[in-house]
Amino acid sequence: MSLSKADLIMHPVRFRILQTIAADSLTTQEIDDRLPDVPKSSIYRHLRLLLDGEMIEVAETRLVNGIQEKVYRLVQRPYLSAEDVAGMSADDHLRTFTTYIMTLLQGFGDYLEQAGEMPDFLADRVGYTEVSFWANDAEMDQFQAALNQAILPFLQHNAGNGRRRRKVALVSHPIT
Repeated sequence: MSLSKADLIMHPVRFRILQTIAADSLTTQEIDDRLPDVPKSSIYRHLRLLLDGEMIEVAETRLVNGIQEKVYRLVQRPYLSAEDVAGMSADDHLRTFTTYIMTLLQGFGDYLEQAGEMPDFLADRVGYTEVSFWANDAEMDQFQAALNQAILPFLQHNAGNGRRRRKVALVSHPIT
C-alpha cells in the first residue's frame, strides 16, 4: 500500500510518532513509553508505513537480549508543502486540518494532565489567543517571512541549558 505524504503524516497516530521521533532517535520501546495510549502493535504497524513512505529510517540496530532492536530517526520533517496539498479537495483539507487540531488537543491535554489540578500558565509560558488584522497579500507574505525569521534560530537549539520542548501552533486564514 502506497500512501501519499499527506496521508502518511496526517494520520493521528503517525503524526504523533513523527513528532516524537523529531526530538530524538528512538527505539520502538522508547516510542511506546512516550505514547502510552497507543498499543505497541499499532506503533509497529505505523512505523512500517512511515519507513515504506521514507518519512523515517532505521538509524542503527542493536543486539539486545538476542533480539535486533532498531533505532528510528526522522528523514523528512512532517511538513506538507504546497505541492503536497495541490490536488486536495476541500473535504481532504478539512480532514487533514481536523487531524491537526485533534493532535493539538491531545498535546494540550497531555500538558494539563502532567501539570496537575492547577497548571501554572505563567510559569510554564503557556497561552492561547486569537487575533485578526487587516493585510493585503504582500503584507501577509511579509508577516509570514518575519515570523519564519523569528523562529529559525530557536529551531537550531538542542536539549540542555534548562530548555524544555515547546510547541507553537499557528493557523491563518481569511475571515469571511
